[in-house]
This record gives sequence, structure tokens and C-alpha cells, in this order.
Amino acid sequence: MLCEECGKNQAEVMMTTVINGESTTRHLCRECLKKYKAGDLQAVLAAVLSAMTSKAQAPDITCPRCGETYAEFQKTGMLGCAECYQAFRKELTPLITRVQGRAQHAGRRPPVSEEEQARQNRMEELRTLMEAAVAEENFEEAARLRDELRAMVPAKEAQA
Repeated sequence: MLCEECGKNQAEVMMTTVINGESTTRHLCRECLKKYKAGDLQAVLAAVLSAMTSKAQAPDITCPRCGETYAEFQKTGMLGCAECYQAFRKELTPLITRVQGRAQHAGRRPPVSEEEQARQNRMEELRTLMEAAVAEENFEEAARLRDELRAMVPAKEAQA
């Protein structure tokens, strides 16, 4: 059996990955296995995505912005631009769900209380109003808004 990664050398190693309970087995030669041992994250991601999507024929979809095709994405594991997420949305959603456990980005910021969210929203509103006042050369109003904004900033944020 030939290596599923390079398709050139004889496969000597069988590698099984389990993601969210779904097992995928790849047959690799020793050279391709070294990529995994060296921690080549891009190669690992490309192989996992390739294995996960090999069951279905690649649809003939092209990103209108960068020209990346879904077949190219399956080979490399990398998208060409941010618009690729929309162009390949139908195909990517199940993949992302299988890999990450959910399709919606959860973010890296910790959740904040409703009061803190309201404070942040008000501060953003004050910044916008202040910028508009400066643009209109209404400096008295801009100074008043600046002072109100400063009063809302906690002491530890002001020092940072």
C-alpha cells in the first residue's frame, strides 16, 4: 500500500486520530511520519482535514475574492482569505464542528456581566460622540464627553 500523504513511498506506519469520537486511520511512509513527529501543525491539520473530507467528493466551489478552490483547501488545510469561510460555509461547518466541537466562534475573552457589558457599550458610545464633537469643532462638548469617559474607567484600567 502506498503512503496516503505523499502517494510515492510504501506505507509502513498506520496512524489513527480520534476527534470527537470519530476515528480516522492514515497509512504513512516513514518520511511523512517524521512531519508529524516534528510537530508540523500545518501538515497534521491538512492530513486530518483531508482524511475527514475524503469520504465525500470535493465540490467544485471557488472563492470569488481570492480564487481558492475547495479542492485546494482540502489539500493544504489552509484557506486563501477571510471570504473563503463564506464561500465554503456549507462544507466547512460540519468540519469545524467535528474538529472543535462547535461551529460558532466562542471567542477568547471571558464572559462579562450585564453591568460590565452595559458600561463598555456606554464607553464606546461616548468615544463615538466625542470624536463627532471634535470633527464638528465643538471642543466644549468633546471635553465634557472626555471627562465623563474618564470617570467611567476603573483605576486599574487607567494605569495600564
